[in-house]
Amino acid sequence: MNLTATHPDKYKSASSKWMASFSCAHLKILIVCRGPIRKEAMDVFGGLGARYGILLSEKDSVTYPYTLAPELRVIVDDDSVHRVPDYTGASAAERKERIRQIIQIAVDNEYTHLFAGYGFMAEDAEFVESIETAGLGFVGPASVVHRAAGAKDTAKVIARQIGVSVTPGVDNITALTLLRKCAGNEAKLSELARSHGLNVERQGRSLEDYAEAVLQAGYSRSIGLISTEEIQTEAGLQAAELFKSNPGRRIRLKYIGGGGGKGQRIITQAADAPAMALEVLLESKANGPADNKNFLMELNIENTRHNEIQLLGNGEWCVALGGRDCSLQMHEQKLVELSITDELFEYETALAEQEGRPGYAETLKKDRAVLRDMEDQAARFGQAVKLNSASTFECIVSEHSFFFMEMNTRIQVEHRVTEMVYSLKFVNPDDPSDFFIVESLVEAMALCAAHGTRLPKPQRLFRHRAGGEVRLNAMNDALQPHAGGTIENWSPLAPNEVRDDQGIGVPNPDTGWFIAYHLAGAYDSNIALIISGGDGRRHNLENLADILRRMEMRGPELKTNREFHYGILNFCLGLHPMLKPDTKFALPYLAAVGKLAGELASFDLEVAWTDVAKRVIVALGAGAAEVLAAKQTLATRPLHFFVDNPHAAAGWLVRHHRRAFTIESGKVIWKRNPARVLNDLYRYFRLEERPGAAPVQQIWPDDLELLQTGLRFYQQLEEALGVDSESHFEASMSSCRENGSRAYSDLSAALLANQRPTSGAALTEELLAQVAASHRGWLAGMEILDALVLLGSRCGLLDFAVDDALHPITPEEFLNPEAQENYIRNLAPPPPAAADELVAVSGGMFYSREAPGQPPLLEPGKQFHAGDPIYIIEVMKMFNKVYAEFSGTVTESLVPGQDGVVVKKGQPLFRVKPDVEIKIETPEEREARRKQATLEILKAV
Repeated sequence: MNLTATHPDKYKSASSKWMASFSCAHLKILIVCRGPIRKEAMDVFGGLGARYGILLSEKDSVTYPYTLAPELRVIVDDDSVHRVPDYTGASAAERKERIRQIIQIAVDNEYTHLFAGYGFMAEDAEFVESIETAGLGFVGPASVVHRAAGAKDTAKVIARQIGVSVTPGVDNITALTLLRKCAGNEAKLSELARSHGLNVERQGRSLEDYAEAVLQAGYSRSIGLISTEEIQTEAGLQAAELFKSNPGRRIRLKYIGGGGGKGQRIITQAADAPAMALEVLLESKANGPADNKNFLMELNIENTRHNEIQLLGNGEWCVALGGRDCSLQMHEQKLVELSITDELFEYETALAEQEGRPGYAETLKKDRAVLRDMEDQAARFGQAVKLNSASTFECIVSEHSFFFMEMNTRIQVEHRVTEMVYSLKFVNPDDPSDFFIVESLVEAMALCAAHGTRLPKPQRLFRHRAGGEVRLNAMNDALQPHAGGTIENWSPLAPNEVRDDQGIGVPNPDTGWFIAYHLAGAYDSNIALIISGGDGRRHNLENLADILRRMEMRGPELKTNREFHYGILNFCLGLHPMLKPDTKFALPYLAAVGKLAGELASFDLEVAWTDVAKRVIVALGAGAAEVLAAKQTLATRPLHFFVDNPHAAAGWLVRHHRRAFTIESGKVIWKRNPARVLNDLYRYFRLEERPGAAPVQQIWPDDLELLQTGLRFYQQLEEALGVDSESHFEASMSSCRENGSRAYSDLSAALLANQRPTSGAALTEELLAQVAASHRGWLAGMEILDALVLLGSRCGLLDFAVDDALHPITPEEFLNPEAQENYIRNLAPPPPAAADELVAVSGGMFYSREAPGQPPLLEPGKQFHAGDPIYIIEVMKMFNKVYAEFSGTVTESLVPGQDGVVVKKGQPLFRVKPDVEIKIETPEEREARRKQATLEILKAV
């Protein structure tokens, strides 16, 4: 499936003269962004018959042998590839120089337009204004839209004026800082402006607005009127007032031009505001003397969801294209994005009513009303700012209230989710039978840029009830950025999969072979966007999960969040497809998986099988040994995958809880035949029989034959008895039922007790004895499955539930920050180190201090305590502060060179003397500990 594929210049070749008038063949577009959106833009523009070129930073060029810019494989004209030292530059002065350089490239090469995707300058009003001044077009919102809506502070002002719901707080900290500097005196403020040659009249403005106008005049002439230190002081004062009037609340600091979670901090006391304000400005690269340093100080709305509305406008009209729920995120970085549309809520409400779930149905009706209100406010806001391209209206949702956060004046990473649910129908106003349909938002942006107000307001056409996207990132199992791996092989697209992968999957044009791709870590951690649709939310999640199940990526040092996504999609399917996690849910969920990882790491399958086998032989006699020997690899192979993949294991346990098994009085009761459970596990871990797959990747022939024999036995038995336990299980898996038939458990209990099943009147005594013996034989050794279920129960994973409002009910244990940290560590254990060393927890760029000019966090002779920050690792543009796990004193620094040096995971950074001697577990001690833990859990089997 490829939503961007169109016939070359489908407009110019159209039979309709009206449609042909919207040809984009005259466009020549310079694409000044990277990542999946660059390759998508190339496909779209090429499909429109437009010419295009791309911009590469020096980092791209230097690293090209490692395919940091795989799109180059499809470009045949070298003159359409242009290079700059870096995209944005490290300082404000370098950024201005880069803007000038990019525009000069466009002018010299006769480009008509520039496209910045969702990248480095997509929301930069100065950049867009410079493009317009040069007489070029921009495929995106105009500079006036960026200035009105792109900055979070001005957007809030407009929102209030037109009655859009906004978050309480302070949105003009810099203006308040300037006023305090002038003692709140208009005359002093005017004198300060004149002393810098700034002629700004008050003209009926409020004093705060006047101060803002003076600041803006200063920015335009690179004159800074307030210092960072003065802003820090004001932040502390304003925070004190907010905390005083809102006791018990937290405050979020958010830079006006930030995005993707960068330039944001949350504080719990006013004393933290000055330091956090500095971090916000440093991370946003807004600490220069004349940079706009304004940031928002808002009440942090707790337990919120993150919803957004897709908008498209041409400057005169604005349409809302449904919403997206982006609440599943970590460190302010979105992970999973799911569509929310009027059609979806209507369908899911009817489904809940059919299943006898009135609480769910009522919740979904309210959610539908909230969505409609958000769409209405979003469209009004877009109209107010004269939106002339694609943008997103972002909200935080608390229960059934919502607050406008910001407007992203650009295409979003997750725009494909909207494309899955809606396409656009543009109709000739003079002839309703004359129309064309657009399925790509990037294509719609090109049409807006090329034809502006000529473009009629489109109708939205329903495509799928549900659409979803997962962000495949270079991350370890703890969702920490992990750079340095290489993709040496990547399986082809699965059915129903759309994959935006930056061109990684484009083969060598000469050989047709896959080209290794190095995840260098120069930019963000995203590798690809995986998108699919569905008839409803359940079908959508099942499609996404199946895509991930089939996906194979291999290469050295390669770590991705594929397993996380596979696990959490199955987790949501287990609780409810319309589950509404808040933006903080990923942490307690990750903690639960981390606790399971710790339990699984202490479980020894070989020890477990040996113990189970001994007990079976005691119960059934020596003849059982031969049966167990035949079944050992069949029973244990998928369990090795289970034990080694805690994310996938967690998803399987929650999805099958109360459907395939229950736990009663501490014992596992199977509601589904364990032979069928085992068969399901082979498929779940993609070990089913697959022609061409390596033996290690599929069930072995002897095991397959044995398993099929067992499945046939039970199928024939149930047919003879008139029992159909599997259909009940399948029904519960495809709906929200959790307490299906006990047909199998009742049948099994009767056979194990040598009793005639309820429907077994036709069985002779002899045949009953044979069936019961065969049943015992097939169950022999399957007790090992019980142990894994009990591990899931013991770690609290099976205590997750869902309430009538469709919120996840999280066990209290996983809400504790200290417990979260301890459990999550099991998912990415720190690298082994000597007892007298601190080592790098991951590869990346090492910094010894929090900001230039500040003292090192650690240096020889300095004492540190458990929980103290000790260094910073920058991985894929994310700054990760690392904290000490024990107390000690630094004796030697082992990092060569200055800050900014690249280090590898496990590399020694400091030699230290711990306050308390650290004992490192020996391999023998570890083996003994795991054996004891395994035998302990087996006592309950």
